[in-house]
Amino acid sequence: MKARRVGSYDHGQATVEFALLLPLFALLIIALVDVSVIVRDQMLADVLARNAARQASAGVTTEEVHDLVAESIGKSGRDDAEWLVDIDESAVTVRVELLPRASLLTSSTRWLVGERAIVGHATFATEFVITDH
Repeated sequence: MKARRVGSYDHGQATVEFALLLPLFALLIIALVDVSVIVRDQMLADVLARNAARQASAGVTTEEVHDLVAESIGKSGRDDAEWLVDIDESAVTVRVELLPRASLLTSSTRWLVGERAIVGHATFATEFVITDH
């Protein structure tokens, strides 16, 4: 009679387990990359809004304020940036919207959540009274 070895029926078990877990690991890595890209874009939107509001707070006219904001945001190199300036008596508020950079996961899930812009806000006190001329 031949003795049976322990574990002789385990051939390929590790390969099957690896094949079953590989898609989950790949999805986890893609999700981590996507989250880091979204966080980076959120930080960029906040920095763009803060820099634009700081530059715009030194403006004297509304036209100059808009030009300073456009120049500040234009330096970022993001062509998809949309911005809005709100000027009141003592402060300038800048709102910047960016579209998230597309990746495999975000582009495949856009049908579920729709287009979501990443928004940054910043408000700075004005140095001068801003006029409409």
